[in-house]
Amino acid sequence: MQNPNPPTRMEILQKATDGSLFDALFDEYGRFWFEPDDPTIELLATLHNDGDVDLLALITPEALEPHKGHRFFQGQHVYQALIARLDASAETLLNVVEALRVAADQAGAAGLPVEEFAKWCGGDPKRPAELLSLIDAGVENADRYLVIAIKYGVEVDAAYFTDRAYQFLEAESETLRLGALNALGQIALPGDADWDRLIAALNATLIPDPGDVIRGAILQVVARRLKGAPSARVAQLEAIAISAITPGGANVLHEAAGTVALAFADVPSRLVDRLLDALRMVEAEHRSTIDLIDLALMKLVEVGETEKARLFVEQVLCRDERPLKFKQFDSLIHKLFQTGGPALEDWVVAWLRGGVFELCNQMDKAMFGAGVDEVTFAIDFARFDLREAEYAYLARKTIATFFLKPMVMASILTSLLRSAAPAPAAEIEALLIDPVLMNYSGVASDYLKPVADQPADPAAPAAQRALDGLAAYIDGLKSIGKVRELHPSERERQLEWERHSDSMNEAMRAARKQSIFGQIASDSLMLYGNRAITWVDHPTEPPRRIETKLASIDTSFEMPRIDIVDPLGLQLMLLHFRAERPPV
Repeated sequence: MQNPNPPTRMEILQKATDGSLFDALFDEYGRFWFEPDDPTIELLATLHNDGDVDLLALITPEALEPHKGHRFFQGQHVYQALIARLDASAETLLNVVEALRVAADQAGAAGLPVEEFAKWCGGDPKRPAELLSLIDAGVENADRYLVIAIKYGVEVDAAYFTDRAYQFLEAESETLRLGALNALGQIALPGDADWDRLIAALNATLIPDPGDVIRGAILQVVARRLKGAPSARVAQLEAIAISAITPGGANVLHEAAGTVALAFADVPSRLVDRLLDALRMVEAEHRSTIDLIDLALMKLVEVGETEKARLFVEQVLCRDERPLKFKQFDSLIHKLFQTGGPALEDWVVAWLRGGVFELCNQMDKAMFGAGVDEVTFAIDFARFDLREAEYAYLARKTIATFFLKPMVMASILTSLLRSAAPAPAAEIEALLIDPVLMNYSGVASDYLKPVADQPADPAAPAAQRALDGLAAYIDGLKSIGKVRELHPSERERQLEWERHSDSMNEAMRAARKQSIFGQIASDSLMLYGNRAITWVDHPTEPPRRIETKLASIDTSFEMPRIDIVDPLGLQLMLLHFRAERPPV
């Protein structure tokens, strides 16, 4: 929203006189969004350029120190809109931009003033040379902005600034070498001679090993240059990328992940494979790199390379030292469910078929957690070319993996029945009755009954027999009547209730720690009432009252019946199924 009451010239001059202009810039002037022709910004820039006020002299590290959080970013917002409009020396403006960047710390908005400084540098053909002279003179922090000087200097004098970029590539300062590489990744390469020079320079930089940081920057250059590169140059760029990633290192792995994730469409398939090979060594604590790998794997699923993504995940989950967790690849998991069909089915069947407990366990927790337990499958197992012995084996692995997800479990067993031969089908049918239906009677009405009512469904007869088996089991339970001798005492019921209450409270606390709502909101205990009142401040109007009616949110789940009457027997059965090896 634009400021409805922009300050006047006299008001700004008065604040500059009484020393309150700095506070105004970081408070009342920064509360509003600025349009390109915002009158406040236009007036501030005019006053500065005319020499009536000095907006840049106000910004020093000492002046910015007391201003943190939202107040600082309001002021940064004002200067972000001003920087490209101001008349000033490169050194003066550089010092202001650097002070704002450092004060922003690691916030995502820290680079915004730098972007505006780049626009300022490109606004006058003399400015790139002025900035470059500061770098040559060794002015503090000027080396950080070499890429800006080269990038915009090439537009003024391509030969000179390109030569300077290659000269800085051989500098002793790592900061200057990084800036030169960054610039060489962006400037135009109009002819074969320019490409030859770049390829030769990158190869020369790699010998001897320049270290992890420089190799990461070289990989970034390759990623940028692959887009639109002549076909004859692609193989050369590939070779440079492979040489850069071979020694490994945290920084180069981060850039490798970014190359696959952010430049996927331009990276040849062979190079993708080599980058993924290197990324299998990523450390578990490098979360930003893992996030980029997650995005890269999602891209693989998008283009139908699901198996390549699955093999990568298998290796990083099952490696001997510090394996990753499947839940760290949430974008990949979301894409698998979004894509559905063979992409999701092939993944589930492959891990069940392999029978590796760690993979099956992580699949259950990461892919079929809260809110996903009602997923059902209709898998055509005929396309997997299963051996007869694998049908019942897959049924047991499904039970062992998804025992607390009755709909998932029942739907996979039903899918197996549709293409199984008579002998394994009888075994699967028996498993569908015991332990599935004997533990989860709700599956009968929610899933199996509709299957049994479809005569054209190959699984309908088996589903009906399973329903009949459940009915016979329930009738048998009821025929016994009440056995008073088996009825627990009041003390035993009280102890069980306390144990159950404690376990549920512990589960609730654990779930709250992982809840996204727990991370963005705080708990409040209401003693009475069914609504909440919030007052929202407004810069030009009285506080606004917002009334929110409260509602309850609940969920339900079906407990396995046998867990009550024979928990040890149930656990032994599941352990046996989990430990079973694939049939030879």
